[in-house]
Amino acid sequence: MERGNYRRGEHWGYEVRMKRPISGTASRSYANWQALGVARADGEPFPQPNATARAWLPVAGGPAFLLGANFFAARSYNPAMSYALGLCYLGDRCVGRPPFVQQFPDSEPPPTLAEVQELQRRLTALGFDTGGADGRIGNATSLAVLNYQRKFGIEPADGYAGVKLLSLLRQGS
Repeated sequence: MERGNYRRGEHWGYEVRMKRPISGTASRSYANWQALGVARADGEPFPQPNATARAWLPVAGGPAFLLGANFFAARSYNPAMSYALGLCYLGDRCVGRPPFVQQFPDSEPPPTLAEVQELQRRLTALGFDTGGADGRIGNATSLAVLNYQRKFGIEPADGYAGVKLLSLLRQGS
């Protein structure tokens, strides 16, 4: 999937339902995702089954997404996943598309800049390279979080850099 190249006629991605949480860097066609039991949350078919997408679960207990090339084109302006999701969602709402089907849980507040920087420093000190403590949750930080979660059996291993994870890091887990 090329980063930063907008593909005319493709949607940015879709909110989906998964039989089990799947997240990571693997890019598959929508048809392949469907074969794995992933379906659009609104029940509609994927209009371009051969287009590729990557799964993303932003927060445990919240909606999941399949993200296509146009999501990453939007993200090339600002590397924060939440920024790109907000931008794409706003675009959908502006043209009359419905809101997300599944709700985001409000059990965890977003981390502050200082908390993200602390999380990045702690992960890096443990050998999980975040690419620096800049306070921005980009690809390197998300991957470091995912690798940390996998190594220590933290479920779901979703790459979410939040205050709950920071709390675990402070406890020395």
